[in-house]
Amino acid sequence: MTTAQARLPRSTPPAQPTDADKQLLLFAQGVELAARDLYKKALESAKYSDDEVAMLTMFGEHHNTYAQAINGLIGKVATNKRNDSLYSTHVGQLGSAQSAYASLQSLENTLAATNTDILGQLLGTDAARILASIITVEARMAAVFGTLPALSLTSALNSSANSLAPKIAQAPEASTETTVAP
Repeated sequence: MTTAQARLPRSTPPAQPTDADKQLLLFAQGVELAARDLYKKALESAKYSDDEVAMLTMFGEHHNTYAQAINGLIGKVATNKRNDSLYSTHVGQLGSAQSAYASLQSLENTLAATNTDILGQLLGTDAARILASIITVEARMAAVFGTLPALSLTSALNSSANSLAPKIAQAPEASTETTVAP
């Protein structure tokens, strides 16, 4: 086998999510719904300027849209239930604007890390494309919180957030590999 042949993919990845992908995406949907609910709670819990309300509302709507996009990928597997563990971790920190911003920045960093971890486990290309676009925006939302007076951009960019993603083994795929005579 030549070096060029060794670099060629042995099989084409599936476009549609595999069963294991769907379980990972179900988890991703749950954390996105938790984020949506945390933004709603933040708006109820503290006083914000009109611009802040617009930003927090938009960020919450982003997470709802991400959950809906994931729902379209996983279909009947979708439970449309938030991840209560993630919600519980942050909900108590939303009492004031300053503490809410720090908590929501931490949330966005955690979501970016979690979804990056999930992306690395996916086989389906449709799901990978959607998740990659979500990760980019979540990282940007964390950076936005870093521009606010009470926080710093460094806290967004030098995040030590840990992934919450489960590890789910992919089922072995049927091989479409062919042998090429030398």
